Amino acid sequence: MPINHVALPTTPRTHTRMRAFYQTILSPLGYTIYKEQANLYVGFRPRNGGPDFWLHSTCEEVAAQLERDGYLFNSSKDKEEGKKGLTTHVAFDAGGVKEVERWYKIAVQAGGIPNGEPGERPQYAKGYYAAFVLDPMGNNVEVVYFNPWWLQLIKAAPCVLFTVFGAVAGHFAMRWARNAGWA
Repeated sequence: MPINHVALPTTPRTHTRMRAFYQTILSPLGYTIYKEQANLYVGFRPRNGGPDFWLHSTCEEVAAQLERDGYLFNSSKDKEEGKKGLTTHVAFDAGGVKEVERWYKIAVQAGGIPNGEPGERPQYAKGYYAAFVLDPMGNNVEVVYFNPWWLQLIKAAPCVLFTVFGAVAGHFAMRWARNAGWA
């Protein structure tokens, strides 16, 4: 079964910043806000899809513990100083290489901490083109364009099958018409 949605935790202190960050970086991918309750949760949905990405706020006690344990990021300096971040990894699909590159620029301008410039990642798969940033809480956010030959073949299969079926059906129809004296 496919995944229906993913939810990342925020804190009461970071919820507004996380909401603004994700609204900015998901907009170029066609996402809009689906539903929200101020400082509690917000759901995002892609064009022509259901809400598949949510942010929800934790209680103050959990937020204080995250702060004490060094899990909240405020700048790239936090990464350099060894703060842990939450290290959840979320990847969103892009429509092409240019969209990955455009998204990366927007994400960094929105305050994302660079964590992997746009480029091919052959260690994952041939043709896997992605970019990464850390969000305000240290989560690793990826946008990827991956269109391998086998996926292209699967996408083309209905068209190919329709063409082959049409040719075969046409051949038999002409044969039947000739035998019936109609052609």
